Amino acid sequence: MNFEWPALPDSFWYYVAFAYGAIVGSFLNVVIYRLPLGKHLSKPASHCPNCNHIITFWENIPLLSFLFLRARCSDCKDPISWRYFCVELFTACFWTLLYHSIVLPYQPLTTCNFIFTALIAALLIALVFIDLDHFLAPDELTWFIVALGLGRDLACGVIAVSQHEWTRFSQDFLYFGWLPVSLVGAACYGGLLFLVSFVGFIVYARQPGESLPQIIRRFFIEESPLETTTEKGMALVGADKSPEEPNSEDSTNTPPRLALSPLFLTSLSFLAMAPMFPLWAALFLVIPLAAFFVMTRRSDETPLATLLRFGRSDDLGLPASANAEIAAAAAEADEFAREAETGQHGAMGLGDVKLALGLGAILGPGMAILSLVFATFLGAVVGGGLALLRGRNMKYGVPFVPFMAAGAMIVMCFGPQMVESCKKLAFPQKEDTLHLEVRSPRARRRMGLPPLKPGQ
Repeated sequence: MNFEWPALPDSFWYYVAFAYGAIVGSFLNVVIYRLPLGKHLSKPASHCPNCNHIITFWENIPLLSFLFLRARCSDCKDPISWRYFCVELFTACFWTLLYHSIVLPYQPLTTCNFIFTALIAALLIALVFIDLDHFLAPDELTWFIVALGLGRDLACGVIAVSQHEWTRFSQDFLYFGWLPVSLVGAACYGGLLFLVSFVGFIVYARQPGESLPQIIRRFFIEESPLETTTEKGMALVGADKSPEEPNSEDSTNTPPRLALSPLFLTSLSFLAMAPMFPLWAALFLVIPLAAFFVMTRRSDETPLATLLRFGRSDDLGLPASANAEIAAAAAEADEFAREAETGQHGAMGLGDVKLALGLGAILGPGMAILSLVFATFLGAVVGGGLALLRGRNMKYGVPFVPFMAAGAMIVMCFGPQMVESCKKLAFPQKEDTLHLEVRSPRARRRMGLPPLKPGQ
């Protein structure tokens, strides 16, 4: 007697994607906190930074433990940053949206594509917070994204051969039947941002008296800027700075820094779930808001003030009770931000270029350029808005990784639909003709068109 497991409904895999996303989000919090400080990711075990209480298994259940502990350490009652909960929630919601956008209807190739894309999305979330905190895009993460982007095509190719899906694979992942989409995308996106970084460094970071070969050398090996000596024997770096520009010696002149609030992250979680569960998506915003109100309201605070604090980043930063390494890292990031406003670091770092290689590999050239359009637009809006609100020069002081990540994540979920909608507007066709001319199975699935019949 042969027994076959019953087919699981699609809704079951939504729950699986959400659960795994929350688990990965919990690990991302460790990466965000430890990696920039040079700490080992698994040793010592997770502990409270204030009292060193070792986090037990039941205290480390994604999302639920945070709510059960009322956002406080079970031992010393020190507050736990709301970043932990928000990162877990958003990662879980975004993985669910990715599953909905990429996998359905189920195919081995789409499942493989989803796994690699979801892992890259998780690394992007970690990079966003690290860049906001430290103005840093660690090579460990950017090169891992490159490896995943290139490895996706290789893994899908192996599956295509074993499952006799080579025709579908060649349509979705190859150009001319032999050139991987990932290589072309990495070359286009990475090459474009390298050019921007190189030219921007020469234009903005060049010091008086520095020759072109010297500035090019400094771009590649990160030497200190050329020093020029005055008649009094004083060494000056960047002698063309005006007195009005920020002085790096002035520790009180802290430049404005981008930060994310619990309201912003839970709103993104709501937006991620809305396409799939429009009637229930609001819970992903309402429940965190209610929990925040109950757990963090102060005795001397009005209800409105508590709700307004949910929209600020007060409770979303690095743990205030941590050791001096946190304070030193924050001071170093502030110093970098002050220097960036003068343009001495150029227009874009090489960390952004490495990230572009990985994003280009996973998205392909067309979608990568579309993501860059979104990233540039969002960066211009946010940077310009900060400049108007703060009255400062934000031209060079805004980290670009968060906007690259935002553009990539938008395109991961909605890029093909956007492109097809634009094609319909630009080149309207009769419905029957359109059904036959869109021959890519992947594009037809995204557009909701029926599969082509043999001979069509």
